[in-house]
Amino acid sequence: MARIETDGLGPRELPDTALYGVNTLRGSENSALGSERIGDHPRFVNGLAAIKKAAAQANRDIGVLQPDLAAAIIAACDELLAGRHHEQFIIDIMEGSGGTSINMNANEVIANRALQILGHEAGDYASLHPNDHVNHGQSTNDVVPSALKLAVYDATLPLVQALNHLADAFAERATAFADVLKIGRTCMQAAQPMTLGQEFGGYASAVRRQAAKIAAASSDLLTLPLGGSAIGTGLGSDPGYPAALYANLSANLGLPLLRADNPFDAMQNSDTFARVSSEIRIAGETIAKIAHDLILISSDPQTGIGEIRLPAVQPGSSIMPGKINPVLPMLVQQLAFALAGNDQSVALASMAGQLEINHFEPVIASRLFESCRLLTNGSRLFADKCISGIEARPERALELLLNSPALATVMVAELGYTQVSAIVKQADKEGVPFVDVMIAKGLMSREGVMDRLRAAVVPVR
Repeated sequence: MARIETDGLGPRELPDTALYGVNTLRGSENSALGSERIGDHPRFVNGLAAIKKAAAQANRDIGVLQPDLAAAIIAACDELLAGRHHEQFIIDIMEGSGGTSINMNANEVIANRALQILGHEAGDYASLHPNDHVNHGQSTNDVVPSALKLAVYDATLPLVQALNHLADAFAERATAFADVLKIGRTCMQAAQPMTLGQEFGGYASAVRRQAAKIAAASSDLLTLPLGGSAIGTGLGSDPGYPAALYANLSANLGLPLLRADNPFDAMQNSDTFARVSSEIRIAGETIAKIAHDLILISSDPQTGIGEIRLPAVQPGSSIMPGKINPVLPMLVQQLAFALAGNDQSVALASMAGQLEINHFEPVIASRLFESCRLLTNGSRLFADKCISGIEARPERALELLLNSPALATVMVAELGYTQVSAIVKQADKEGVPFVDVMIAKGLMSREGVMDRLRAAVVPVR
């Protein structure tokens, strides 16, 4: 069974089960990339549905939409918000219509479901029309970026939680490693004594700071271009519509939504998306840097540093028995590479907007959704499968510390620069640790060395 719908390009046949219409059908054929569809992103569908619902409420409130039609549209939107009919959103998220296909997919699904609620057949647009009723007072150009802002904001909430979860895992290990003495390194050379807890405390602070940066940037997503219609003038909407729209949308979502101070700026520019994307990229880079550190200090103690032991999550080689690789740190590093690429795409798309709108929001949506998903899932995996199970090798860390000439810095205040320098040179010439020469000369006992080391790693306050 099928139904026929006609647009300006002629008639097309649609399955009788389709809630989408002819505009969506054509758009899906022209964007058949085989990638993700709008329906694969519930947050985006929900953003569209929330806006269409609030618009119907606003148009009803100001008297330009009949109450029965408004009620049917609102009911259809509520079904979408409950997770129903998302399979009807068949437009590829990378579609090339500048968002028109996305907006029309929403308009047609909502219109046809509303028609069914009213007792009509899908496609009976004489009774309720996707453009005249569902889209009344709106444009693709204010709806799609607003829905995307709502969706990305919603996606950053679990992302921030995941980053804080990772920070908590680092902080817990920092407490556990508070008394593990080790050598700090700069330029991959021995520098000064520190504790493993201090090192992990730095990691915790860095990740928590990135979570806060993303949260701050995403709060700007709650300022919307809705009400601007096609280019910012609001042409096509009725008096009182914007105020009623924002009142209903804010109440429905429980969010402090704001109308942009300048609707033309809000519709011309996508810098808010670029800023959120860049903060996500920076967070990924920060975590990847930490992952690289962990790979270095966990390298096997026989041939590497070996100050910590990462959890063994899987065999590391198909040919070398017993080899264990730093799987999760390497996963996080690759994730950061992907985030950098996604951010570059968002940056280019934001820059490429023309005149009154940016018609590259589909690729912005695609990349931002992927970045949020990758960093959310990656942060939780890293915390639960790696960080929380890291063990210290305190004996190995102390061995490297005591073998290090960097201990000379600790002794300068007591023994003087000249004498310490001479001891360093003698230790290097004889190929023995600096500490051994100092003890042999009777300048200090091993217990005295340990006391001074512990005092040296207390942070200056």
